Amino acid sequence: MMYLRCHVGRELFSVCHFRSHVFYSTATKLSPVDEPTSAKRTEFVDYLINTLGFSKESAISSSSKVRRLNTTRNCDSAVRILKNCGFDNAQIKDIVAWVPKVLLYRANETLEPKIKVFLELGLSRPDLIGLLKRNPSLFELGLHSRIIPTIDYLRIVLGTDEKVVETINRSRWLFSTSVALKMFSDNVTLLQSYGFSNEQIGKFVHRNAMHFTQPPDWLTGKLNWIEGKVGVSRDSNEFFRCFHAIASSSITGMEKKMEVYKSFGFSDTELSSLFKNQPYCFALSEDTIRNKLSFFMNELGYTPSYLVTCPSLFSLSLEKRVKPRNKVLEILKERMLVESKSLITLVNYPELRFQDFLRRFEDKIPSLYETYISSMR
Repeated sequence: MMYLRCHVGRELFSVCHFRSHVFYSTATKLSPVDEPTSAKRTEFVDYLINTLGFSKESAISSSSKVRRLNTTRNCDSAVRILKNCGFDNAQIKDIVAWVPKVLLYRANETLEPKIKVFLELGLSRPDLIGLLKRNPSLFELGLHSRIIPTIDYLRIVLGTDEKVVETINRSRWLFSTSVALKMFSDNVTLLQSYGFSNEQIGKFVHRNAMHFTQPPDWLTGKLNWIEGKVGVSRDSNEFFRCFHAIASSSITGMEKKMEVYKSFGFSDTELSSLFKNQPYCFALSEDTIRNKLSFFMNELGYTPSYLVTCPSLFSLSLEKRVKPRNKVLEILKERMLVESKSLITLVNYPELRFQDFLRRFEDKIPSLYETYISSMR
C-alpha cells in the first residue's frame, strides 16, 4: 500500500483546506498508562542491555527519557518492524538511544506505517534517524492528520519528492510543532503576496528551508530591507541570492555593517552595487569587513568604486590567499618580471594554477615558492 498521495499538479493557492485541517489537528496519542513501576523500568533497562547491547549506564540513561513505563510488551514487535524496514542493529540501537519510546509504540498500527511513509518518500534510513533525533515526538504525530498532509503540502510548493526530502533534512523544526508548519505556510503565502511566481517560491523555499519556520514578520523585515534599504529589486535575479547571504544576520547587524563600509567612503549607490555583485560581503563580521577594507584601501590604495568591480576579494581569505599572493606580486614587480598581472587576477587563480604560475620564475627567484608557502602560515 502506498501512503503518499501525490498532488504535484495542484496550484499553491489551493491549500487553504489543508492548512485549516493540519495546523490544528491533534497528534496520535499513546494509550493511557499508569505511572511506571520500578519493576517495569528495570525490565526495560534489562531489555536494552540484553537485546540491544546497551551498556548499563546508557540503558539507564535512555530509560530515564521515558516518563511513563508500565509495559514492555511492544518492544520485540517494534524491533522486528525496524529490522523489516531495513534498519541494522547499530541503527536500531542509535534510534532507541535517542528515542527509547519508539519501543513502546504499537508496531503494526503506529510505527510501521509512519516509517514507510518517509522511506517511500525517499528519505534514507540515516536521514530518518536524523529527523527522529531532531523531532523525538515525530511518530506521535497523526499519520493522516499531520505527516501525510505536510508532505503533500511540500510537494505542492516544491514540485518533486527529491526536493521535499532535501527540505525536510534542511528544516530542523518543520515537524516539531503545528505552529512551525503554520509559519512555513504563512511565509509561502507572504511570498505570493510579494508577487513571486510559484517556481520562484519553490526555489526560494528549497534553498532557504531552515529559515521558513521563522515568524512572517521576520521574513517581511528581511525582504523589505533588501529592496528598500539596499535597493535590490524583487524582480532582479540577485534578490533571492541576497536574501540567502544575509538570512542569518539581524537587521540591526546589517545596519552596523553598512556603517563600517560607509566609514571607508562607500556611497549608498556603491553599497547597493557591491551587495548585488557579492552579497557575501554583508555576511562577514564587522571586524572582518574592517580588516579587509583597511588592507585593500589603506595599504593597497584601492577605492570603493574599484572594489565594487572586484567583489570576489571579499570572499577570499585575507591571511591565507590575498596577502600571500600580494607578497608574491610585489616581489615580481620589484624584479620587473611582471607588468600586466594584477592582484585580482592572481587571487582568483585556483591553487594549482597559481603554483604553475610561480614555476615560471624558478630560475630567477628560486626561493619564491618557499616565500609564498611560508607567508600562509
